[in-house]
Amino acid sequence: MKAFLAAGLAFIATLVSGNVRPAVAAEPCDPVGNLGFVCGPLNSEDLVQVSGTTWIVASGMDGGAAGIRGSLHLIDSVDKSWQVLFPNGNPQVRWDRETYGDCPGPPDLAKFSAHGLNLRPGSNGADTLYVVNHGGRESIELFALDAKGAEPTVVWIGCALMPAHTWPNSVAPLPDGGMVVTDMFDPADPKVSEKLATGANTGAVYEWHPHKGFTLIPGSQMSGNNGIEVSRDGKWIYVAAWGNKSVVRLPRAGGAAAKRDTLPAGFLVDNLRWAPDGQLIVAGQNVPVAEVFACFQSKAPRCTQAWRIDRWDTRAMTLRPVISENGNPEFGDATVGLQIGSDMFVGTFRGDRIAYFSLK
Repeated sequence: MKAFLAAGLAFIATLVSGNVRPAVAAEPCDPVGNLGFVCGPLNSEDLVQVSGTTWIVASGMDGGAAGIRGSLHLIDSVDKSWQVLFPNGNPQVRWDRETYGDCPGPPDLAKFSAHGLNLRPGSNGADTLYVVNHGGRESIELFALDAKGAEPTVVWIGCALMPAHTWPNSVAPLPDGGMVVTDMFDPADPKVSEKLATGANTGAVYEWHPHKGFTLIPGSQMSGNNGIEVSRDGKWIYVAAWGNKSVVRLPRAGGAAAKRDTLPAGFLVDNLRWAPDGQLIVAGQNVPVAEVFACFQSKAPRCTQAWRIDRWDTRAMTLRPVISENGNPEFGDATVGLQIGSDMFVGTFRGDRIAYFSLK
C-alpha cells in the first residue's frame, strides 16, 4: 500500500510542477482540397476508435512544436473538437501489480511520448488502451479506459518494458490476454536509415504475456516492422513492413518453416487499422526513406510530404487504393487512416492537426 501511494503521489506531483500543456488551436485551419482538419493535436501518429462510440483516442509524439513531451488526445469525431486526455489536470493511477508486476512504476510525464495505439474492447464501456511510449523508457503503457460517462477517461494501470536494443512502433492485443509489439529497429544502430532504404531486415515482432515477458516470434524479421493487427481468432498477425514497402500476413506460430505472405504496396506502409467491412486500412508515406527520416529527425513543426491510403483484403491478399495526396504546407506524411462512418480520419507523426475526408 505504501509503495502504491508513493507511486501515485510522485505521479501527481509531476503534473502539479507544470507539465500539463493546455489545448491550443492551430491557425489557420481552413480546408485544403477534400481535406478538413481537427486543428491543435500535436503529432497524432496513431488513432483508435473507442469501442461503441464516436470518440477517437489520438497519440501525440514528442518533437517539433510538441517539444520534448507528447500526450494522448481525445477527439470528438462528430463535431471535430478535441482535448488533452493524458496527462491532464486530474491523472489517475491504479497500478495492477498482479498483471504488471514487472513494471517499475508510472511513466515520467515530463518525457511522455505516445506513439502507436490499440484498444482491447471490454464490457459495459470498460476497455484497455495500449500505448507505445518512448518517453524516458521504451515501453507499452496500459490504461483502463472508461467510456460510460459523457466523455471517456483513462487510468494508468501498468506497463511492459521492451527488451534492450528495440524501438517499439505498434501494438495489438491478443485474444488470450497477451499482446504483440513491432520492433522497428535498434535505436543505437547508426546505419539504420541506410538499411531501411535498401529493405534490409532491421526489426521483428515480439509477443508478451503477463509474468512471462517478451519473446521473439521466429520468422518475423522484416525491414522497419511498423503497424500491426491480429485476426480475431489470434492465428494471424498482419504487419506493415515499412522499409520493404509491403504488408505481410504472418502465422502467429512463426518458425523458420512458417509460410508468410508478402504483398508489395509501393509506398512506406505505416499503421494498420481495421475497417468496418473487415478489411485493413493501410496508410503511409509515398516518398523515399531518407526524406521521412530527415523530417522526423528535424525540429520542423510539420512534415509535408506525399502520402497514400489503401485497403487491404487480408484473405485475397489484394490492395485497393483509397486516396493518394501530394504533400502540402498544412498536412503530410500520413501514418494512419481510421474510418468512422463515412469519414476517414488521418494522423501524422509531425503536425498540428488531424486530417479527415468523406468516403461518400
